Amino acid sequence: MLWLPCWLVLLGSVAAGPDTQLQPRAGQDVTLECRARAPSGPDLHHLRVHWHLLREPAGGSVVHSYHAGADQLGDQAEEFRGRTRLLLQGIRQGVAALTLASVRPSDSGTYRCYIMDSQGDSTMDIVLRVAAPYEPPQLAVLSRAGGRLALQCRSAGGYPEPEITWHDGNGTRLSQADPVELQRSSQGAFEVRSSLSLTPHPGGSVCCALSHQPLQQNMSVCETLAASEEGSRPEEPYVILGITLGYVGIAVLIVLLSKCSWVTHGACGQGKPERSVPGEASGRRRDAPDRGHSRRHPACTQSPGET
Repeated sequence: MLWLPCWLVLLGSVAAGPDTQLQPRAGQDVTLECRARAPSGPDLHHLRVHWHLLREPAGGSVVHSYHAGADQLGDQAEEFRGRTRLLLQGIRQGVAALTLASVRPSDSGTYRCYIMDSQGDSTMDIVLRVAAPYEPPQLAVLSRAGGRLALQCRSAGGYPEPEITWHDGNGTRLSQADPVELQRSSQGAFEVRSSLSLTPHPGGSVCCALSHQPLQQNMSVCETLAASEEGSRPEEPYVILGITLGYVGIAVLIVLLSKCSWVTHGACGQGKPERSVPGEASGRRRDAPDRGHSRRHPACTQSPGET
C-alpha cells in the first residue's frame, strides 16, 4: 500500500503544495486531488475510485464512488447528495479529483481516497478544515446580586472554535471568566458563550474580545458600568433600616390608637356604677328609677353646642 502526500486545491485560488494546509471558507467549492499510481492499461473499466469521510465511532461516510465505468451513488451519505463530482481527466497521470460544492463546517474532517485497478491499489488521506466567520459578539448583563455583576458574551455561526478573552477599559486582562460553552448546529457551526462575574466599579468598563485566526477575525464589544449597575451600594443598608423603623412606628401608632379608643368607649358606655352611701340605701331603693346608671365622663355628657 502506497502512502503519498496530500494535495488540496481551492477553486478560484492557488493550489496547495504537499506541506500546505488550506482552510476554505464556508460556501466555496473545493476540489480534493487524490494523487496515486497511474493506471497501467488503457482500459478504465476495472478502475475503482472511492472517497470516504472518516468519522468516529461510526467509521465513516461514503462521499463518492466510481466503478464499472460510472458513478455509483447508491450508498452516498445524504449530506453529500447533489454536491459531489468526480473528475477523471487526469487519471492517466494518476490524479482522481473530487469536487465538493458549497462546503460547510460539518464537511471538515479527514477524507480518504482509494484508487484500484487490475494492477493494484493506492490510498491517501486529505485533511479539510472549513472556516466559517463568526457574528459580532454581543454582551449582556445576566444578574446583579450581592455587589457582583454577572455578564455573558455570545457569538454564533463560526467554525472552528474561537478564542474569547475579557479585559477592562484599560486593557488589563480579566482571568476569572468561566470556561467557554460550545453548542454545534446541524451545519457544524458553533455558538459560543463565555460568562464573567466581577465586582463592578462605577464609570468603569468591561470588554469581551473574540479572535478567530483562520479568517483573521478580531472583534470586541464593551459595556460601561453605570452607577445603577454597581450591585449593592453603600447607602442601601440605611434605606432598609429607615423602612424597617417606619413599619415599626406605624405598628406602635395603631396599638396606641386602639387603646385610646377602648378607654374612651369604656368611659362613655360602660362606666363604673356609683357606690351607695351608707344611710341612703333605703332612699335609693324607694325611688330607684336611675338604678344601675353610672357616672359618665364629662366628654360623654357634653352637648354638641357646648364648648
